[in-house]
Amino acid sequence: MNSSQPANETRHEESSPASNRCLLPVLAGIASGLYLLMPRIVKGMAMAEPSFSGEVFPWIHKIDRAALHRIHEAEGVFIPAFVFAAVYTALFAIYLLALRAVRKGGTPYRPSILIGSGIVFLGIQLFSPVLLSSDVYFYALYGRMLSVYGVSPYGAAPIFAATDPFANFIGYKFLPSWYGPLWSLICAGITRVTGEHTGLTILVFRGLGTSLAIAIAILIRKILLRIEPRQATLGVLLFLWNPLLVLETGLSAHNDVVMLFFVTLAVWLHLRGWKIAAILALILSAYVKFLTAMLVPLYLLLVLRESRAWRDRFKFLLLSSTAAALVSFPVVVFSKSNAGSPASKAATSTDFYAHNFHELIFKGIRRVLGEDAVSVSQPIYFQGYWIAATTEAEFRTEPPGSQSPVTRLPPGRRVLIIAKPMTEQARVYDPETHSIGLVDMHHFEDSTRPTQAAADPVVIENEKMVKDRTTVHTANTWIRAVTWLLFASFGLLAACRTTNLQQFLVWSAASLLASYFLIITEFWPWYANWALAVGALAPTRLPARCAVVLSAFVPSLYITIAYEGSHPLWVFSLRSLPAFVVPLLIMLSLLALNTLRSRPNEEVHP
Repeated sequence: MNSSQPANETRHEESSPASNRCLLPVLAGIASGLYLLMPRIVKGMAMAEPSFSGEVFPWIHKIDRAALHRIHEAEGVFIPAFVFAAVYTALFAIYLLALRAVRKGGTPYRPSILIGSGIVFLGIQLFSPVLLSSDVYFYALYGRMLSVYGVSPYGAAPIFAATDPFANFIGYKFLPSWYGPLWSLICAGITRVTGEHTGLTILVFRGLGTSLAIAIAILIRKILLRIEPRQATLGVLLFLWNPLLVLETGLSAHNDVVMLFFVTLAVWLHLRGWKIAAILALILSAYVKFLTAMLVPLYLLLVLRESRAWRDRFKFLLLSSTAAALVSFPVVVFSKSNAGSPASKAATSTDFYAHNFHELIFKGIRRVLGEDAVSVSQPIYFQGYWIAATTEAEFRTEPPGSQSPVTRLPPGRRVLIIAKPMTEQARVYDPETHSIGLVDMHHFEDSTRPTQAAADPVVIENEKMVKDRTTVHTANTWIRAVTWLLFASFGLLAACRTTNLQQFLVWSAASLLASYFLIITEFWPWYANWALAVGALAPTRLPARCAVVLSAFVPSLYITIAYEGSHPLWVFSLRSLPAFVVPLLIMLSLLALNTLRSRPNEEVHP
């Protein structure tokens, strides 16, 4: 079957009408034009960051954060966000047209067009003067901590020079590395070569992602030509032409494709019979980002089931564990990752809720536990603090303009601010009257806690940072217990169904999708690429279709994030609904349709 594939491809090309042969090039040309518009659009968006590509390519206009700030002040961030959505929608429509044409056999098999177009799409992004994320700054800083300062990027205390070229780009708070030890070594290697050249460093990270995305597409084609030759074109197209993959890899330099490259490489190695090397590739993938560690036991189970004798099973386990130890030891030691693993702790913490519907559930449980609406809407890092009246001040238990009673606070009266002031009015707690109300900040100054408030339970709770409050911890415990139990149950189902390579691919993609909706309570758009890449190895199955659906909707976060801190804050608060709930409903519809189409006695697969 494999040997006849090239001949079949040639006959298919010769028999296809000229219009069909031109369809993909025409779609690629239109998409390329739209990708050329992206840098100008992204400059006006709330999450825009400078790429300093002008330092490498002199014909590109140099732009920095100050220039971006001026653009945002002059033009606003809302209109560019909606223009981005419109262009992304057009790109996705082109993507769907290409998928539909290839799936129906209306276009000839032309891997050169598919992969060449992908190179163009990704290559255009390398020249963009802006990024859509600040993650690459952290990559560079973590790498420099190893390569320049000789310290672990996993430690809680930041150890680097204040004059470091990337120190000013990481925001107000240093975050220890969440990434695996292999990624730390890769970052160290890049920054060792590029030195303090900011633009070149960012370009190399973007180039690495672009190169590996192309390598993944080539591996997808090679794998599918071995296991499902008729789906090879569809798999490459599903992955490489996806607009989310193009933008998050070429434009923003996210490291997800590095992790996915090793997963795809593992499948290719398995097909060649190199199973020990395949297990090592999966481990290296997890050493970039830890989440793909869930695929290791699935693969082990697959190999053990395929082995015919217990002797072969024991031999595989012994050799694979020995090889894993030999690889892991130097990676862990040289990356200095023995300092700790912030990702494992943060992934279940009370402040790990953002951009996913878990955030709404989290706040809803806190309401059930007794918090009021204003309290649950506070930033997770807000902490109450004391102020004292400098003159006689009004204390109103309801917003101004209502008929609620107004009392007078004498000079020196200390009250506790219990909500982040958004206007001149501040929400406070008066420990003397045990009441909550509003005061005008103009009549107050910072102060210390009054002695009599030390035993007040309301004071004790509101003096804590929001993430440390009792109701917050209780709600977090409930969510973690339920979601991890559900995810573990799904993992057992995946383990039962993983009986061959095809099912390993299907259930690996399904497990990644399940992680989005169960345990990953803080989600960013580029995470959707995980299931997309693995799903492309089984492009006609349900997980692949679900991954495509999710990649269509999660970029809506780039629009709703712009509303953070704005007057219509509810848009930001409900940002997970268009990004996750809508695609979830579509996915459930696809699952129901898939079930109905299955024959009564046929085993239902995703």
